[in-house]
Amino acid sequence: MLPTVMSVWEKSPRWNHVIELAESFIACGSFSALSFQAFSTTSSPAIHLGQAGKDEGSEIDDSTLHLVASLTKPVVATAVLIAVQDGLFSLNERIHNYLPGWNKGEKRSISIRNLLSHTSGLPDQLPGNLEMRHRHATLNQFYQGILDVSLDYTPGTQAVYQSMGFVVLQKLMEKVTGVPLREYIHQKIFKPLGMTNSYLGFADNEQVDGILERVVDVDIPEYLQGNAGDWNSEYWQKLGAPWGGMLSTPGDLLKFCVDLIVRDFMDPSSTLSPALVSEATQNQLRYFESMNSRDQIYRPWGLGWRHNWKSHRETFGDLLSEETIGHWGATGCLMWVDLSLERACVICSTNPSAESRVCLIRLSNAILAVMEEVDSIP
Repeated sequence: MLPTVMSVWEKSPRWNHVIELAESFIACGSFSALSFQAFSTTSSPAIHLGQAGKDEGSEIDDSTLHLVASLTKPVVATAVLIAVQDGLFSLNERIHNYLPGWNKGEKRSISIRNLLSHTSGLPDQLPGNLEMRHRHATLNQFYQGILDVSLDYTPGTQAVYQSMGFVVLQKLMEKVTGVPLREYIHQKIFKPLGMTNSYLGFADNEQVDGILERVVDVDIPEYLQGNAGDWNSEYWQKLGAPWGGMLSTPGDLLKFCVDLIVRDFMDPSSTLSPALVSEATQNQLRYFESMNSRDQIYRPWGLGWRHNWKSHRETFGDLLSEETIGHWGATGCLMWVDLSLERACVICSTNPSAESRVCLIRLSNAILAVMEEVDSIP
């Protein structure tokens, strides 16, 4: 059975259904491990936990780490916005003001806002991505590859998901702050929010064996099998890729999500201001004059956060509003935040989302139904 934390959520008959649904996914082999947490301010507030492991005696716990893939991006984006809040740079500044090699062709028009809203024209991955991972390329080598790659479209005219822009953001942040991005994020986000089980890469020679032993393996997809830089490799887990290399837990990620909702439950000086939360989560594509109408209306992005695309196969949940923000992780992770109803959910699994997306959406739907019921309890 899934271990659970006793709370007001136990009063909901639907909660047992969520547990049974999760266990059925484990039993049929959809996941070898599955963990989720949810939050709603109107129900105490309460944080509720469900976990499971496929093998008897191998159940995961709240210290089990997941490689959360692209759930990393909203965290990195938040770090960038904290730097904006501190006056280190502004969103509409062009990156060539800080980084050499970008003041050429259409690349000279790329702004920090472009990078955060997936409107830069940069590709998702470099053409030699898999080969670079196989030979354990450094983040600086990835960055050098981005300098040489051509843009896929004119910045500000489309919104196409791109991971490589976050490598540029890392370089920008380290240039301006003078410290490694992982250190900045630890000091500005992980430490003040109490995210003690979250890591974005490690320093050279840092002792990490005890940490990496807590990482649950991902089911490696066919395209990564035999690659020395796959998700389960020590190289990838230590690299700290700013587009998808974060190690964390559902509990830690829920703290991050809840900070958008209840910003005064921690030290206010360490969190985003209400104005920046609003900026991060609203549809940014409205502000680009040359943006095509399809992306602007039906595929909106915030800054690091995506809106809930209702008719898309990667919706965060069928019953969530279109204003709900969130993100998918390719390793089988999902998190979302409904700011208006003050709810949040984080689900981490071991089955890549390309294979498990339907199950994760179904679980998200069922968890939302519990929130609806719990919020109606006097």
